[in-house]
Formats: sequence, C-alpha cells, structure tokens
Amino acid sequence: MDDCDVLIVGAGPVGTTLALELALQGVSFRIVDKSPARSEKSRALIVHPRTLELLDRHGSVDKLISRGTITRGGVLNISRKLIARIDLDDLDITDTKYPLPLMVSQAETEQFLDESLAEYGKAVERAHTATSIVQDAHGVTTTLDKPDGTQTTVRSKYVVGCDGAHSVVRHSANKLTFDGDAYPQDFILCDARLDNSNVARDRFTICFGETGLLAFFPIQSSHSEGEGKENSLIRLIASGGRSVLKHPPQPGSAAVPAEPQQHGEQTHEPPTLAHFQSLLDSIAPPGSGTVHSPIWLARFRLHHRGVNSYRSDRLFVAGDAAHIHSPAGGQGMNVGIQDAINLGWKLGTVLKYRDTLTEEAREALLDSYHAERYPVGRALLQGTDRLFSFTATASPWVLRVRNAVLPWVVPWLAGMKWTRKRFHGFISGFGTTYSGLGSRRESCVVGGGGDGVNTSWSSWLWSLSSSSSSSSLPKKVRSGDRLPDGKVIELGRTAGGKTASDLLAKRKEARLHQLCGGASWHLLLFSGIGTEEGRDAVTVEGLTLASERVLQVVKSECSLHYIFYHAAEEDRARSAGQGQQRPGDSKLQPVHTAVATGESAVPAASYADPGGRIHGVLGLDNGSAGYVMVRPDGYISHIGYLSSLKEFVKEWETRVHV
Repeated sequence: MDDCDVLIVGAGPVGTTLALELALQGVSFRIVDKSPARSEKSRALIVHPRTLELLDRHGSVDKLISRGTITRGGVLNISRKLIARIDLDDLDITDTKYPLPLMVSQAETEQFLDESLAEYGKAVERAHTATSIVQDAHGVTTTLDKPDGTQTTVRSKYVVGCDGAHSVVRHSANKLTFDGDAYPQDFILCDARLDNSNVARDRFTICFGETGLLAFFPIQSSHSEGEGKENSLIRLIASGGRSVLKHPPQPGSAAVPAEPQQHGEQTHEPPTLAHFQSLLDSIAPPGSGTVHSPIWLARFRLHHRGVNSYRSDRLFVAGDAAHIHSPAGGQGMNVGIQDAINLGWKLGTVLKYRDTLTEEAREALLDSYHAERYPVGRALLQGTDRLFSFTATASPWVLRVRNAVLPWVVPWLAGMKWTRKRFHGFISGFGTTYSGLGSRRESCVVGGGGDGVNTSWSSWLWSLSSSSSSSSLPKKVRSGDRLPDGKVIELGRTAGGKTASDLLAKRKEARLHQLCGGASWHLLLFSGIGTEEGRDAVTVEGLTLASERVLQVVKSECSLHYIFYHAAEEDRARSAGQGQQRPGDSKLQPVHTAVATGESAVPAASYADPGGRIHGVLGLDNGSAGYVMVRPDGYISHIGYLSSLKEFVKEWETRVHV
C-alpha cells in the first residue's frame, strides 16, 4: 500500500493546478488520470486575466501567452450585419500585469501546466483508473487499476476529485448530490482554418441569425506560425443542433438520434465541413470566408449541474466534478482552476501545521473551501444558464425578439466605458470576492465587514462599489477581495544614511504580486502618506512594533513587508515651494522585511511607494498607516488602519487560528 497526504484523481487543468499548489506547499501527493495521454483536442479556449495572474506564481505565464492570442474584445453581428464592437483594451486597467483574456488551446494550457509541474520534480501518473474510494475517520483508501492490468491501493489523508462530470470521487461520497438538467439542444463544433476571411483574429465574434447562433474564437496566434493570419486556427461553434444541419443523414445510415443525456462530446452523427460552410454563408456577414482543413468536428450535449457541497469529510471535488454549465463567458476551466488554488493552500496549511493547529482550526480552514467556492459555482451556473438560454435559444419567437432588441441595446451598452469595465470585472475574475463571509462566520480566513460574495451576473453591471461604514477600514478594498497589483521600488536590506532619492534613482522595480508569491501568508505594513507637514506617517520603529504584535499570533509561515510612502517629484517640488517637508523626503533609517513563523524572522527587503500609488489603490490614502494580510492565494484576509490592529490581532486569535 502506497501512502501520501493527498491523492488527486483527474489530471486536467484543474487537477494539475492543484498538484502545482500542493507542490508549492511542500506536501506529499500523487496525481493520477485514467487517460494514457493528454488529448490534443481543446475543450476550453479562454484563460482569463485572474487565472493568468494565479498561474504566473508557478512559472512565467508569458510562455503560455506566446502560444495564443490576446483577446482585445468582441464583435456582434445580427442578421449578417455588424451591430457593435466591444472593446476591452481601452479600459485603463492598471492594477494587473494581465488585463486581457488569452485565447489559447486547452492542449497548450495543459502542456504549460505539465512543464510547470516538472519544475517541482513531479508528474502525472497516467493510465491509472480509480475504481474504489472508501474513507474512514483516519484517511481514505483508493484502489487503482494500473496500466499493466494489476491493481494497487493508495492510502491518503484526503482525496480530491478533479475527474470531471462523471466523477468517481463524487459518486464515492454519499453526501454529495449533483442536481441539474440537460439543455434541450445540442451544439456542433469545428476547429479549422479560414481562407479569404475578414473575421477578426484578435477578438471573438458572435453572429445571431434566424436559425440560431454561430461564434468564432481564434485559437492559435497567427504570428506564431509566421505564415499570415489565414493559416491561424479558429473555432466555430453553432447552436441549434439538428435544426442547423443542411444535410441530414441518409436513410439507412448508422446515425442515431441525439438522445444520450451524458454531458460532453456525442460520437454519433458528427457534423461535416459542409454544415459549417452553410452556416457561414447564411448567418455570418459577407466575406467571412471559406472554412477548410478541419482538425476536429464534434457534436456536444451540455448540462447545467452543481453539487450541494464541495466537501464530504475527507473527499473534495473541484472543477467539472463540482459544477458543469454552458460555455457562455468561457468561465468553466477558469473557475475550476481557481477552485484548485483555493483548496490547495488550505490542504497544504492543514498538513504542514497539523501538529501546531488545533483540530477545530484545521476543520474550519477546510470548511472555508466550500464556503468560498460554492457561491461562486452557484452564481456561475445561474448566470451562464440565463445568458445561454437567451443567446442560444431555438425558440422562433425568442429568436425574433432577440434579433430585434439587441441591435438597439448592445451598441448603447458597448459605448459606455463603465458598463464594459463592469463586464470586464466579471469575466476577468477580478470581480470575484469573498467579502462578507467573515462577518457571517462562514469563512475563518476572511475578516469581518463587506457585503457578501460578489459573483452574480447582475452585480457587475448594476451594483455600485460598496464599502464598509467602519472608519477603521479603507474604502476601496475589502477583506475577501483580490489583492490589486502595482509597482513598488526595492530599497534593499538596509538604507541607513541614504536618502530616498538616492535609492530610488536605481529604480529596481518589483510588483506587489511578486512580493506576495510563494506558499506563505504575507503581511504588508504601510507607513501611510501623512499630512502636508509630515505628521501621521509611521516610522520603521512603529511598523516593527506592529509586526511583532501580529507575528505573535500567526502560526503559519508569514512573510513581512514594509512599504514606505515616498513623495512623487511633483509633490516634493510643491512642498519645497511652500517651505514644507513631505514624508519620504528625509533620510531613511535601516529597514527590512522578514519571513516569520510566529517565533523567528529573517531579514529580507523593503520597498518604497513613489507618489503613494499603492497606498491609494488599497484605500490607505487618508494619511494613516495601515496593514494588509494577504493569503497564499492572493486574496486579502484582513485590511485596515493600524489604529484597528488590536481588533485584527484579537480576531486572528479567536477565529483564524492559523
């Protein structure tokens, strides 16, 4: 019997991402998959900005970006006429290195994940099929069929099902249900190339016609091949199933009706290239081209289903094992990857600190996985179902209403930057927040305050950005939100006797997300901007005292960072003209950051925030010093001014316990 801490069943993008997280955390695991090799077919096409940020923690995601096409927006056509161009590249999104989604083959994404996993010295065990999973009070026993026909038994503390819609892990958990239904129509897909085409290669294109929907998604970067854009691969998806087929099967053929209710590819009656050419000629605008050289033609049946719980004692589910839905918005793989990242650091913490954390703390941390991710999956199911039912309907009267109304509504919405910005916030993943779960005691690793998990499809458009009424909390970012990114200047391990200007002249920049990488928590302590006279900005000694108070109660590894405000050139010039001295003008004292486990600290580096840009993004721009506690997954657990540090420490002792 082979032992490990965690057994991952399923090695698609979700399972492999979980393996990356566990490797980063340094816990033992095995990852198995029943397939002997990865598929060259691409089911998922879009890697959204938040996913790019998170994957960049395991290796340069620029390698993946080079294999695809950055998507700058969308095009909507109705009745073969251009209705609107939806731009996403003019939204002034500055708090991330990756503001736009990436169109790339899932096969390329999986290859990038495999390469990243190999950097940790780990690999997927292929052709291993889980046939029996039995849990007890102390662990889980899993029986695997091996490629040589023999069986082996694995004993692990936890098992995670990343094994798709027909998950063996989910079926092995008596407490989990998977309620939902199938969509009434099936869908056809074609990965091919286009000749003499005016279809945009840096945008997705949606075409609504009298018989249904046709969509174009660029898969492969044209410049990567060096043979012109007409050689780049593109995906065509059509709704309506049989109603869009111009060439039904001949009598006596082996084709069977599309009755199977299983989610995924249907092997009967695949579409032909002629089917798709007829759609281009009847639904797409003139000049859309000639489709040729297909590498994949398929028919799909789609379901919308979700589990009632993401955890059943020692069994967990993630990705398609927890939620399946329509491809509207390209959210499926991205949400699954983020499921894995949320669960990975929590399993790692529980396993690494099993001797120092209480059982109550371990269970509360693992329970927070369901508390945080279930609302995201549920909102995704509800939102994509409504959108998909409207856009991909086969109802003739709904088609007529849709095609009559959208030409008036979409150009109006697309013309307003704030609506596009809210839309971007949702599809990018940046808008997902766990804020509010702390005040309702649903997640132990989210501080109090906030308004709840913001994942609904309506909230990105109509809700105004809300903030806590508590004066101890910044107004722009809340507990449970994603940590925004931005640039700071590295000051080095010591700055004694040197002015800020001396050090900033070297301009060794770092990004906030770089600082907050790795397996640990991160405590960011900000000096504050202070007043015109330089009051209220906290010194090194003040930040050191604050950090000591926090590190006394933190049991997990925690990296400590001091970030000092430094006046921008224009601010210092203005202050000098008024005979004043702004914070950051004077000589700096020796400063450092630290990596701590509650008992020890190792000097690292310190940073300057020129012009207080990071202070401002985080809402710490009223002059006072503040703190931000960042989780290993890049979300903020607690944020506030140093005046509320005592309450933060007390909450950590009484609720967080890690």
